Amino acid sequence: MGQVCSGAGVSKHVSAPRDPADKELDPIELRQTKIPDFDEFFESAAAPLNELVEIHNSIAESEENLKSAAAALQGETQVRLTVDHAGRVALVLWKFDDKDQMQVLTATERDVKLSVSTELRDAFDTSDHVVTNLNSALEKPPTSDPLCEFAEKRGRLLVTKRGQLDVLVRDVNVAVFTLRKLLMIQAHVTSLSEAAKVLLTELAKVEDMGALSIAADENGAVKIMNGDDELDLRKIKNLRAPVAQLRDAMVDLVDNVQTAVNSVPELVESSAAFVEEAKALPAKVPDAVSNSGLGITEMPKAATATTVNVKALSNGPKIARATTAMIQYAGRELVQAAAIPRGG
Repeated sequence: MGQVCSGAGVSKHVSAPRDPADKELDPIELRQTKIPDFDEFFESAAAPLNELVEIHNSIAESEENLKSAAAALQGETQVRLTVDHAGRVALVLWKFDDKDQMQVLTATERDVKLSVSTELRDAFDTSDHVVTNLNSALEKPPTSDPLCEFAEKRGRLLVTKRGQLDVLVRDVNVAVFTLRKLLMIQAHVTSLSEAAKVLLTELAKVEDMGALSIAADENGAVKIMNGDDELDLRKIKNLRAPVAQLRDAMVDLVDNVQTAVNSVPELVESSAAFVEEAKALPAKVPDAVSNSGLGITEMPKAATATTVNVKALSNGPKIARATTAMIQYAGRELVQAAAIPRGG
């Protein structure tokens, strides 16, 4: 399932900057104030914000997988991250062969593929390096502090329990995004609408899609129709493996958009209330420290942690806007894909 992460030795680690095309958001991280009521409040306040982050990222990752699958259908190499039972992460390059079977690239085949551009080679080397760094740190944790837990999900490493080394997990995701992006560019798949159009063209080969349309309502919910009937992509059979992979990626995207449509309004309202309430906490630190039994020497640390946490929560409106925008973006791209003329 996943493995754990550790720490000292990475405490001064500088996180790698995200690729400008990488839409993924980082979760809200809060400090312990050691004031029980404050820490309980901050934990509650972070929950809806991080749920918004997760919803936002699920759509971004689904888009990435859809584009990768569209590129694979055109013969492009794909990237896979695996996590074994011991927690070691492996970076694998593979493609569908001429019989639609998954074929892992040999070292020679990999080098030939990466030789097409220096940028692609550098992206692979960076990805390989950060995976090695993570595995090395897992084998010899710098300290006995709790380790973070993670698993592979939607092509990325998902931290399921925060702890040390989660910064190295993030580095893997950041690097692998760029590697995937460059491989998609090789296949000229650069947008969500292009990837969706590839799928619709393929589906038209096995289903009558003459009356197909995609609509998104004012909330962003996506509905795929074929004439007067809603089209259930899951029920389409007799698909080649690369097409089935692309279809599954589209199903995941539409499902994640629907989850967002159902959940985001309430989460936005809840997070806004917490953000507003948090603004009053810094002024309450002296009394809270006294009432909690902490020593006077703990007051500066509690005050600093409180201020940092309030500032982190102030990103709530930005996260809410980004998540809402992501829903609308996905809907627009899918509607546009259905409007593009399709070949046979």
